[in-house]
Amino acid sequence: MNSFITTPKTLSVMLTYQCNAACKECGTFSSPRDKNSITLDTCIKSITEARKLGFGNIVFTGGEATLELDKLLKGIAHAVSLEFPVRLVTNAHWATSLKAAENFVSALKKAGLVEINFSTGDEHAKFIDPLFTAYASIAAINAGLRTVLVIEMQDSSFKYKDIIIEKVCSLSDQKNYEKLFKVIESPWMPVKWTKPAKTGKETLTNLSNLFSRGGCDSVLQTYVVQGDGKIAACCGLGMRGIKELHTGSTHQLQALNLAVNNAEQDWLKIGLKFIGPERILAWASTKNTSILWENMYSHRCHACIRIYKDEVVRQVIKEYFHEIIPDILASSYIELSILPNLATIDNMLSGKNR
Repeated sequence: MNSFITTPKTLSVMLTYQCNAACKECGTFSSPRDKNSITLDTCIKSITEARKLGFGNIVFTGGEATLELDKLLKGIAHAVSLEFPVRLVTNAHWATSLKAAENFVSALKKAGLVEINFSTGDEHAKFIDPLFTAYASIAAINAGLRTVLVIEMQDSSFKYKDIIIEKVCSLSDQKNYEKLFKVIESPWMPVKWTKPAKTGKETLTNLSNLFSRGGCDSVLQTYVVQGDGKIAACCGLGMRGIKELHTGSTHQLQALNLAVNNAEQDWLKIGLKFIGPERILAWASTKNTSILWENMYSHRCHACIRIYKDEVVRQVIKEYFHEIIPDILASSYIELSILPNLATIDNMLSGKNR
């Protein structure tokens, strides 16, 4: 693999599309009814190839990966045997009490897990008691795992947020709590570009804050082995419904290598990586003024879905995309060459000043 993305890539393993929740606008279209899942052999082969290709870490996600517990534990153990750091994303449905959470986390840690991310918010709360994420977080922190609580944010703030954090703080080892626990708020977005964002106005992208929207840190960086065996070139919400983001299949020989090579020959993906979907969408609107985008998107995946699904935007890209290739090349050169060198120089200077 001759990849021009030099930073270590992430392999996301989606063991199954099945989930015990049925959230509206689920970014992976998961539900209790979707039984698609990959085999343990596919999981192991994908992780092994990721090691050969120099990937940097493994993430298990879904659907709900813990519904395939035996497969999950064996997959974690295999990844750890190849010296990968491993992260799990889960909704903590299994943490029905602090004791249950401690037992479950113990099994995950024994397999070699080093980080766990819990998802909650208004949609998840319809199916999983938000306090389960508190119990799970406490158990994970006390077990010494890096612990991230991801809260979906809609128009109103999540009413259980303070309750969860207070409980986690009061029942966790304080040193570990301060060192290992992190809370991230993420906009809850529709998976159709025609639907408005469900967050406050302050999070929406417009000309006044467009300059702050950089390149996408997922596309060409995270590759997802999905629950049906397709390989996607990003872990973005809604990517399951965008065929152009599917660049390989686990049924192919050297599947991951082929997926990376296919993805990195696509100028649009390269543009998304180094310029970002919001700026591409704003640029497209200068070519066709009927393309309205300001104050419509708070989550960049929402804007990316628009790029792939809106036929008017697609036509602009088809006709004029060559015009922004110089900007893409300049942005990629700055990110891949200039910034790493500046960091090296800064580290050298800091060393001299000590």
